[in-house]
Amino acid sequence: MAVPVTVVAPPDAPEEQGAAKVGDRRRRLLTVIDGLGAGLVVGVVLGLAVGLLVGVIAGIIVAVALSFAIARGATAVVLGVLGAQPVDEDEFPGVHNIVEGLCATFGLRVPRLMVIEDTIPNSCVLGSGSSAVLVVTTGLVDGLGLIEMEGVMAHELAHLKRHDGAVSSVALTALLPLVWLTGSDRLVHTAVGRGREYLADQIAVATVRYPPGLRDALDVLQHGPEPGVGSVFTGRRMALTRWLWVDPMVGRRDAPLVGELDATPVRIAALAEW
Repeated sequence: MAVPVTVVAPPDAPEEQGAAKVGDRRRRLLTVIDGLGAGLVVGVVLGLAVGLLVGVIAGIIVAVALSFAIARGATAVVLGVLGAQPVDEDEFPGVHNIVEGLCATFGLRVPRLMVIEDTIPNSCVLGSGSSAVLVVTTGLVDGLGLIEMEGVMAHELAHLKRHDGAVSSVALTALLPLVWLTGSDRLVHTAVGRGREYLADQIAVATVRYPPGLRDALDVLQHGPEPGVGSVFTGRRMALTRWLWVDPMVGRRDAPLVGELDATPVRIAALAEW
C-alpha cells in the first residue's frame, strides 16, 4: 500500500547543531522531572509522617540524588533491560569497519558495539560522546549486506549526531516503572521525540555513498521473522524500548500508519524518492 508522504531536505550543519541542543535540553528536563517527582513523593510522605522540615530536606536530597543517578547510570540501566553484551572488533569486523568510516564522516567518536542474540534484525543507539553505545542484533548482522548495513549504521550515527541516544537513555530509565506497570509505549514515544526515526533516515541517506541502501534495509527488516518466546521484542521490554529501534514496528505490523512518521512503511515510502 502506497503511503503519501512529503520528503523534507536533510538538515544542514546549523540545524543539526540546533537539534543537538534541543536533545540536550530534553535530556536535562527529563532528568530533572523524574528527580523532582520522586523527591515530591518522598517529601510528602515524610512530611506527613515525621514533620514538614524533615519532608522538605528528604525530598530535596532524593530529587538531587535521583537526578544525578539517572544522568550517570541511565545507559547502563537500559543495556541491562536489553540484555546487550559487548563484542570485540574481530567478532563483527564488517560492522566495525563501516561504523569507523562513517564516524569519520559524521565527526563522531566510535561508539562501543554491543550485541543482542536475537533473530529479529534491528539496531539502536544509547548515550552520547565517550559513553555512546551501538546495539545490533545477530539477526541484523546475519540478514543485511554491506550496502544495507551502511545505511542502517548511518541512521544510528545520525541519532548520535543529534544527541538522540542520550535522550533515549534518560527517557527510558525515567519511565521504566510506569511502562512496566502499564505496558504502554505512548509516553516513551513522546519523551524521546516523535518523528526522530524519519529525520535520522533523511540525514543518513544524505551521508552514505548509496542512498537506496537504507530503504532496502528497512524493507528487509519489515519482512523479518516474528519475535519468538523470550525475544527482547516482546512484552514489557518491547513496550519500553520500541521507539529506540530503527524498525519500531516489530510485532505491530498492522498498526495504523496515518500521522506516524516513525512507522517503517512510511519511511520506506519516503526513501523511495531518493
